[in-house]
Amino acid sequence: MLGLMRRAFLTATLALVATGCATDRYSQLEAPTPTLSPAQVAELESRARTPEELGFEMMVDERAAGFAGVNIVDARENVTLPLVEVPSEKPNEPGGLYRVPIIVASVNNNAGVRVMLDSGSNQNLLGYTLSRSLDIPVIAGLKPITGYGIGGAVDNYGAIVPTMQMGSIQFRKLVAMIGPDEQVLTLTRSFWSDTQLMILGVNALHGLSYLTIDSLRGNVTLGARDPYLPDDTLKFMTTAPLKWFGQLPAVDISVDGHEPVTCVLDTGGDYGMLLPRARAIEWGYWNPGGGQLTIPGGVGGASLAAAYEIRRAKVGGATFVRIPGRTGLIGPEVAGGRAVFLGNVALRRYRVTFDFKHSVVWLEH
Repeated sequence: MLGLMRRAFLTATLALVATGCATDRYSQLEAPTPTLSPAQVAELESRARTPEELGFEMMVDERAAGFAGVNIVDARENVTLPLVEVPSEKPNEPGGLYRVPIIVASVNNNAGVRVMLDSGSNQNLLGYTLSRSLDIPVIAGLKPITGYGIGGAVDNYGAIVPTMQMGSIQFRKLVAMIGPDEQVLTLTRSFWSDTQLMILGVNALHGLSYLTIDSLRGNVTLGARDPYLPDDTLKFMTTAPLKWFGQLPAVDISVDGHEPVTCVLDTGGDYGMLLPRARAIEWGYWNPGGGQLTIPGGVGGASLAAAYEIRRAKVGGATFVRIPGRTGLIGPEVAGGRAVFLGNVALRRYRVTFDFKHSVVWLEH
């Protein structure tokens, strides 16, 4: 069956990180949207390869591209890998040594590549510089694809990652996007300067039986075929039905006792919770024209948001208290304002398991 790549390609969020230190903080909003230079585009096109050369099938029309024979997962046994230590602003809190889940993998036979496991992204993303160093080919015959996320929209080029190795588990022919370095550096610059990483989205991870991100112990487990078994040495565990919001994993969440709404779980988001404008008004967290303002960054550059603290939220039997919250105030809302997003500031307090095989999310500590 052919998978689709639509022009509105990236519904995912990148982490919310304030960028820059100008005297006038609002001058950050005047920064241009990241773009590839003509020379970079020409270099990308020089390493374009046809679907036949890359070993898969492609069908293209005016609105979408379909693929067959891509995103192959060869997994025969479970693999547990250490997380790369990236301390949060509160490293002494549970999970605080691991700001977002990053592991080290081999990509296209290049060892030591840092990869972020991002359940809030339905695609895989590389900055131009990293893609060039890894010799990742773009797909000939595809026009630039517009990615939408926090801060705006960015044009990216469809590509294929030939191989990615994580322990004994291999991913082959991963559909990916290559775009301006800034899309990734917005996140990593705050703790790694200009060191880049690859963002691995849930479309690849969904091919596993399950994925466990354990920020409390500092490791990740990729479940090959076996069903997930909870850790009976932990004192607390709960489950929630896993559903799909578009192509993103979601659960029902109740905020301050209100009726449950759809909530996307975003392990790659360096924030607590994103509330759509309508929900933020309805639940009393934001009034137009009032409140504390912040300037987070995203794929399209800086944005403007209202900041507050969420009092209480529940997923299954798990309760999250005092979660930093934000609402974007300008431009299109993430996911069209149709869902709440729960980021890693909250999720890293738990051992989080996406049981893809049984459509369940486990939260343990």
